[in-house]
Amino acid sequence: MKGIIGFSMNKVAAMLILIVILIGGGLYSANSLKMENIPDVSMPYVIISTTYSASPQDVMTEVTKPIEDKVSNIEGLDTMSSTSSDTGSTVMIQFSTDVDVDKKKSDLESLIQTVSLPTDASRPVVSTFGFASIPAYYLAVYADEGMTQTDLDNLFQEELKPGFESIDGVDHIDSIGARETSLDIKLNANTLNAFGMTPSDVTNAIRSALTSGSAGMIKVDGNDQVVRITGELNSVYSLNHLELTTSDGQTLLLQEVAEVQAINDSEFISRVDGKPAIGINLYKTTETNAVDFSNDTNALIEKWEKSNPSLTFKVIYDSSDTVRESISGLLREGLIGVALAALIILLFLRNIRMTAIVLVSIPLSILITLIAMNYLDITLNIMSLGGMFIAVGRIVDDSIVVIENIFTNLQNAQKRGQSVILMAAQQVAMAISSSTFVTVGVFLPIAFVSGIVGDLFRPFAVTVAVALLSSLLVALTVIPLMAKMMVLRSFKSGGHDENATGKITSFYGRILGWCLNHKFRTLLLSAVLFIVTLVGTIPNLSINFISEDDSETQMSFTVKLPYETTLESTDEETKRIEEMFNEAKDESGKPIFTFVESLIGYSGSDEQAPYAVTINTEVTDKVDPAAIKEEYTNKILADIPKGSEVTPGSLSGGGGGLSTTDFSYSLNGDDQDLLEQATELVKDKLKEFPELKDVEDSLGDAKMQIDVSVSQPKAKQFGLSVDSILNTVRGWINDTDLGDIRIDGELYSTTVKLSEEDKNSIEKLAQLPLRSATGDIVYLNEVASIKKVEAPVSLARTDQKQIVTITASIESSNKSAVSNKISMALSQLQLPEGVSTSVGGVNADIGDSFSQLFVAMAAAIAVVYLIMVLCFGNASSPFAILFSLPLAVIGGLLGLLVSGEALNVTSLIGFMMLIGIVVTNAIVLLDRAQQLMKDGYTTRDALLEAGRVRLRPIIMTASATIVAMIPLALGSSGGTLISKGLAVVVIGGLTTSTLLTLVVVPIIYEMIDNMRNRLSRSSHRKGNGIETDSLEM
Repeated sequence: MKGIIGFSMNKVAAMLILIVILIGGGLYSANSLKMENIPDVSMPYVIISTTYSASPQDVMTEVTKPIEDKVSNIEGLDTMSSTSSDTGSTVMIQFSTDVDVDKKKSDLESLIQTVSLPTDASRPVVSTFGFASIPAYYLAVYADEGMTQTDLDNLFQEELKPGFESIDGVDHIDSIGARETSLDIKLNANTLNAFGMTPSDVTNAIRSALTSGSAGMIKVDGNDQVVRITGELNSVYSLNHLELTTSDGQTLLLQEVAEVQAINDSEFISRVDGKPAIGINLYKTTETNAVDFSNDTNALIEKWEKSNPSLTFKVIYDSSDTVRESISGLLREGLIGVALAALIILLFLRNIRMTAIVLVSIPLSILITLIAMNYLDITLNIMSLGGMFIAVGRIVDDSIVVIENIFTNLQNAQKRGQSVILMAAQQVAMAISSSTFVTVGVFLPIAFVSGIVGDLFRPFAVTVAVALLSSLLVALTVIPLMAKMMVLRSFKSGGHDENATGKITSFYGRILGWCLNHKFRTLLLSAVLFIVTLVGTIPNLSINFISEDDSETQMSFTVKLPYETTLESTDEETKRIEEMFNEAKDESGKPIFTFVESLIGYSGSDEQAPYAVTINTEVTDKVDPAAIKEEYTNKILADIPKGSEVTPGSLSGGGGGLSTTDFSYSLNGDDQDLLEQATELVKDKLKEFPELKDVEDSLGDAKMQIDVSVSQPKAKQFGLSVDSILNTVRGWINDTDLGDIRIDGELYSTTVKLSEEDKNSIEKLAQLPLRSATGDIVYLNEVASIKKVEAPVSLARTDQKQIVTITASIESSNKSAVSNKISMALSQLQLPEGVSTSVGGVNADIGDSFSQLFVAMAAAIAVVYLIMVLCFGNASSPFAILFSLPLAVIGGLLGLLVSGEALNVTSLIGFMMLIGIVVTNAIVLLDRAQQLMKDGYTTRDALLEAGRVRLRPIIMTASATIVAMIPLALGSSGGTLISKGLAVVVIGGLTTSTLLTLVVVPIIYEMIDNMRNRLSRSSHRKGNGIETDSLEM
């Protein structure tokens, strides 16, 4: 350490140049760092989606199971779950957290290429899941007077969509409510029957006419030229006059059996404040800066608004708003903390120059940290920025100890010179290095914490560690240099209130002396205080996974009406809900909601759900968002048909993806009927708990299904089989996609389908014609019975076994306690034989995360002890220092109880951080005591003198750390949400630990030293006895 301190004081010019370089590099890095709300958490999920129209049972048998069988043996698989519905299959694969998800996605894409699926099934789409799958920017566009909806649709397709897709950093976009032009060829069942034709006959004829290709090459005038054959099906007229041939050789035109229509429509209906609109989701790549992406998008919108005055763009959600608010909130709270820390230092030092020197360590350390973040590709988010400001109080600790010791030595020195500063810095170099390495060492185990918690807090840990190491470097180089330049020549002794300090020191000396004389009483009192705190606080603390923000003004309501509800009926129900929202007023008579957007037929996926609607809105800052969300959830429920569901949510995807299912209860079994019975029993039991809201199960509402039961004997009479009947009926009722066809100069998505009126009843279905083995027409009801039956909306499986999952939200500050109470009650239920259960939700998340963090804490304590042993050169002093840890737990738990904060992941990180912070006071104290013992002091005198000398820097550093965190503990902005519980724990723990460490650690140290001396004397006596016996012999 002497070398680096001496270099900084002797090479002034080099140091100043280096400081300027660091300032420039830090400012450049601050401007270059990517900004986002939270770190991009790598979730180990891969999703395989396949579209296939069939019953849930058939989808499970024909699509889901083959995919599951193919991928079930892939390396690293943790859990596999699937959902089969009448629109397709979704298989979600969760891998262990240490796998490369992108590589696994590629492996799965290769695997499923070999899966044999029905011809009507789409090609499976493999995708990953993470925060990047949430839209970064969501807006709606609608037309005012002077522009028709068709004009808006055309403008979106031709200008808006390509424009958004050209934004730098855009991954993809999707739209809701944009009408697309398609060509429908609607077949007439009666006419087809009259001519003995089937839909496949028409489809094959059209496909044949559309065939085009190269026939070969010929020489014309000595040149090779390609001969290409194309059909003339390029207009509505040519399509209508396409000739078809019947089975008996007759010729007829397509227009005789079908109607060709150009349709301009959308699967969804979108409105903003009652006006037809198009909703647009913009997704950015993970590498793209959210703020830059938003700025580019806003600039593009501003340009369009100027060029198209009839257009109105309504920004529904902009992720950069959250980023800006979170970061500005953290900056505000952090800068207040810096100011408070500066005030504390000034009050203790009572010297503006000395205070200014100490404060230099804050911006310099932060700038060095920004350079490291840029190099390590760590983004500027609430975790990394929170880590930086959480570290602010600790950053000044090393500089305080150095400058305070320089101050003391200059006061006592007969001749004040550079050598005094060098000696003073060297005296504390070992102590501050040990304490910094110890604090940094605490965060090493976080690197090995897996899952969301590890991904979230790893940037936090790295930022804190780099900031602390930077502060140590500044304290050992820049602080002595500045002391030499600013203090040495102008130094005057007596810069602070010696009388006040002397009284405090004297009082502490008397207390420490009494405690050293009454060790048992002091330790017993500390132990009782520790036990009473544990018993009195833990049962009364709320236990949650992570803090939630109830102040978000933007909200959404997903409404699901009974499954059979048509899109038109859903639209009518939505109009009533819109009216309810528009009429809502606050106490002053002003509207509560700033806008209302309705997405009819939309429930969060590309698949149309005619019975569903998503309502996005925002409340003014004059009302309580949480209360409004609950009130209007209940109002919507009261206004819509019985059996409907309303799920409130957040436009930001649930807090940026940090939310988790509060309560989840899974039922496993092989018999679907038994699972359905068990589901009803569980849901009936859950009604007894008023804390539970939004209780849902994965079965969904039962829906009506038409069951066609083929009579084998009757079918055999006509030479038909179940398979042939299935394929024929499928051909009649399913739409056939012909792809994109250019008609009259425009590209149309073309579909062949039976008219709705020909298949909208059981009676019409019964009259569908089948062609017998002899070529005769047989109707479906002649070989089968047809009836309506109830069927589940979807079927779920986990690890290739059928499962029903029941979920609910918990309205309580102590979700863990409520979850435990419910789980206990459900364990008493008598469920059907063969049905097994498992509990998930917030308790599972808490159990997994807490266990990992407790292991990380144990590892952190081991790392801290090892570092202290290496620094002190013995094991006894570090052992004594470890007794400061339970003293910190006292204050941490009391802080949580008093502030009303929950025991969650962030507060546990706070306890983990305390491990590194609280031992620094003991290190500074015992390091000085050991120096004095080497100079000939007795253990007792060394402890008393060390306490007298180190009291002021210990109180200063602890006070600076505490006051720097007070704004974070009191902050209410989104950015301080995660750091709040952590700050409360550190403030409380550091307060009690500082006060008690000053007496408990010296007691333990003296006890260990006395024991060591007794053992040494005993060993010495035994050695002398052996030597005497040898001489006598």
